Amino acid sequence: MAEEILLFDNQYWERKLGKHSPALTIDKRLHLVVSLIIFLNVSLAKLLFFIFNTEIKAVKTRAARFMGYTPTASDKDLTFPPGTLFRSWHSKFPGVRSHLHEIIKPCAKQMVEDESNRMIRDPGLQIRMKNLTLKGIQQLLEPQLILEKYQDLAPFTWDLLYTFTSLPNNYRRRHTEGERNSGVENSSDWEDDPNLADDDPEKGWMGVPPTPTGFSRNPVLVSNWWLYRMLGHSHIH
Repeated sequence: MAEEILLFDNQYWERKLGKHSPALTIDKRLHLVVSLIIFLNVSLAKLLFFIFNTEIKAVKTRAARFMGYTPTASDKDLTFPPGTLFRSWHSKFPGVRSHLHEIIKPCAKQMVEDESNRMIRDPGLQIRMKNLTLKGIQQLLEPQLILEKYQDLAPFTWDLLYTFTSLPNNYRRRHTEGERNSGVENSSDWEDDPNLADDDPEKGWMGVPPTPTGFSRNPVLVSNWWLYRMLGHSHIH
């Protein structure tokens, strides 16, 4: 089967524009391309569908470059072009944000499912009753180790839960303002907050960051608890 090729190749454009057309600045070349799209009355949707679905090698190569991830790119916008484009859609076209969010929902659900399965399978989080010892229990329940394990195995789910539990809602804003006005550093319904170390409150408790001002519960520990509940009893064998 013969390879598909573009109907209008370099020689065609050399005849139309001359061999020195590449000397045009990138800005002028972009304007030239867009003006041709407008002149030919080609919709962006049709153009993008063609670029990302065609089997023409010259076009597929450029589409692959666009979809590539380049951490060493000199321009941060070119590190991952699809991400830059998505952020532009999100910020410059607020009317379609709900539809953009619908696009990412299936992906987000799959990410949470994958992370949940990874945590369930991780031997470091499994409790085997026949081998259970006091030392093993102490190590398993050490807050800093659990925190690091959850963040390592489920970074997306962790960020999602932490965002949800740490948002400065109206109650927390009023609570924070009340603390500032009253001169109270950390208002809590616990007389002794276990999230804070007795000798150095700034370092938190057993490696866990201290409870932020305005919160009655540490969002880090709340996120940890939610992740544990999501896993259910799958840790116990």
